[in-house]
Amino acid sequence: MLLSLCPPGAEIATLAYGSTRTTDARHGAEAVLVEPGGTSYRGTGLVYPTYLYPSRLVTFPADALGAPAGVIIDEMPLVRESLRRALGLGTGVTGERNVPGANRRGRLVELVPVVVEEWEVRYALVVTAPRYSRTGFQQTVVPLLPDECEPRPLDVIISPSSALAHVHPPLLHTLLAATMVATVHQPSSVLRYLDIIVEPELMGQVESALILHFGL
Repeated sequence: MLLSLCPPGAEIATLAYGSTRTTDARHGAEAVLVEPGGTSYRGTGLVYPTYLYPSRLVTFPADALGAPAGVIIDEMPLVRESLRRALGLGTGVTGERNVPGANRRGRLVELVPVVVEEWEVRYALVVTAPRYSRTGFQQTVVPLLPDECEPRPLDVIISPSSALAHVHPPLLHTLLAATMVATVHQPSSVLRYLDIIVEPELMGQVESALILHFGL
């Protein structure tokens, strides 16, 4: 399901994973059930009751999107509220130690080599809602891009005064790409959590970019 606004010229679209299974929902993930036969608008394109997971985001080239198979209308207010909760908007950054079961929101992660190769990104910022970020099942992250990348609209440029600019050894990364927000499977995609937490002010800038990206 398409969640981002995708204005003209947008390079990246963000979609939510859909499934007939309750697996993620049972583990506390944000989800909205759509019953194709129980909604006033019947053009959803769904055949079976389906859980839409704003807690599992996928990026896709905007110009490669095909024609929609259907449209979700009645449940969209619930989906948008669920997305706000999944992104943890307004919940700040963790103040907890870097240990299993801790709140991870605002902490940097290093991704495993196979994801680094696929995304061409090594580090990312966790934006998962605090409670769900503790489970270690899925983490929604905003990629941290290297210096040589050209800024896109909604990219957050890291200030030289930020803690990220004074990490040793230097990360040599200056952009947080909000439009590339995506969800990774923690056990298989996260190599380690770094002892680096972004400032609340920087997280606020990332949240503002995400709000614009999704039209929340």
